[in-house]
Order: sequence, then C-alpha cells, then structure tokens
Amino acid sequence: MKLLKNIIAICLLSSSLYGYGQNTAMTTQTVKVSGNCGMCKKTIEKAGNSADSKVDWNEDNQTAKVSFNAEKTSLDAVLKNIALAGYDNEKYLAPATTYAELHGCCQYDRTLSAPPANPENKEESIENSSVAKAGNFQPIYDQYFILKDALIAADHQAVTAGAAKLSNLLSTLKSTSLTTTEQQVWKTQANSLAQHSKALQDAKDLAKQRLVFVSLSEEVYKLAKSSKPALPVYQQKCPMFNGGKGATWLSLIKEVKNPYYGAQMLTCGSTIQTIQ
Repeated sequence: MKLLKNIIAICLLSSSLYGYGQNTAMTTQTVKVSGNCGMCKKTIEKAGNSADSKVDWNEDNQTAKVSFNAEKTSLDAVLKNIALAGYDNEKYLAPATTYAELHGCCQYDRTLSAPPANPENKEESIENSSVAKAGNFQPIYDQYFILKDALIAADHQAVTAGAAKLSNLLSTLKSTSLTTTEQQVWKTQANSLAQHSKALQDAKDLAKQRLVFVSLSEEVYKLAKSSKPALPVYQQKCPMFNGGKGATWLSLIKEVKNPYYGAQMLTCGSTIQTIQ
C-alpha cells in the first residue's frame, strides 16, 4: 500500500513539473487589432486560437491579449492568421478582398498602416510583404475573387455587378504604372480580359456567366504568374465542368469551393498548383 502511494506521489510530481515546463514557455503580449463588434471578437479569437495560442480581443480599446507557446509558434504567426481572417493589426494588414467580404457591421475603419520593413530582419520583411504588399494587378485579383464567390453563391446579380466593377478597373489601369514584366503580359492580355469581363456582365443567366468565367480565370492566371498576388493563390480544377473538358479557377483558400457548380457540387475539384 505504501509503495502504491509512493508511485502515485511520483506521478503527480512529474505531472506538476511537466505542467510547469509547459507554462514557462507561454508568453503574453498585448497588440492593436482593429474591429467593431461582438461578431468581430468571435472571428478574431477563432483565427488566433490554437493548441499553442489563445487570443482575448477587447472591443473597447481595440487590443488583443495574445498568449502563445513560444517554443511552438510566435506572435507573428498568430497576427498573420488574424489578418488573413480580415482584421488589420499592428503587424499585418488584411487582404482587401477578405476585408470586403466581412459582414457590414464588421467593416471597421482601416486606420492602421503597414509597418515599415526592418532591414535588419530579412525574414520579417518578407513575411510582412506577403500580406501587406502586392503588385499592380492586385485590384484585378481582388475583384476576381469577389466574382468567384458570387458564382459559388449562385448570385447572378452580384456577378453582373462585380463584372461591371472589373470592367472599370481594367479600363482605368495605366500601363505606365506597371513594371516591365507586368507591361509585357498586359499587352497580350488586356483586350481578352476586357472582352471576358464585358461578356460576364452581359450574360443573361448564371449558366452563361459560369462558362465565361472559365476563360476569365485562364486570363487572370496568366497575370498572377507574371505578377504575384499579395497572398498565396491556389489554382484549382473541376474535371467535370464544360462538357467533361474540365475548368480551372483561382482561390485564396485550399479548401475547394467550386464556382462552376456551387452548392450542387461544392467540393468537386482539387488544387493543382500554388502561386506564391
């Protein structure tokens, strides 16, 4: 009996020491994170929470208390996830397309600006660039993703309105503002992009819009290969669409959400390439 008690005592002591070791690796910092409401709080905390991190966002002072296991993750990684969910913070700015997709009450005033790159920390500069900076075609990519999501939702009117905005973007883009590489691809793609955008706008039903989106996706892909988007972009393919010929599209998420079939076959397809 005495031996059993000793074994239990040793086990409890080991457990305590292990827990102490785990706790000593935890670091807590308070950082600025933009947002508006209780819905924002839920999304911010969900984006930042994991097995190795916990986020507590305060709506009143627009700050988040971030606790994380420094041996397994970092504040940088947590804040990047929060930005990718649509919320600007003192380290990263959210992608424009993600911010645009937030619920109306969650679209906070974007007062934060991207921090300047630290020349002494090359890795930090690269990481910041991947979220906050982009090439000159980024507005086109952002509008393309809005169109793609409208097709997923099978919203004909939203696609028509989105195509009109894309046409306006294309017509106002100044080639003089492009880099040499961007100018080269723009010369070959500008007319076809404008044609597909107009056809998407004029299409009388969702089925025709989806067919036009096949060609538009191919053109936007060519832009993305020459001028990298702000975030990694996944080229995905549905093998069944277009009479069995298959069709590709671009997405900001790895999870397949098929714009050609929507809810009918939402997960039909696979990721075939990552552009980053």
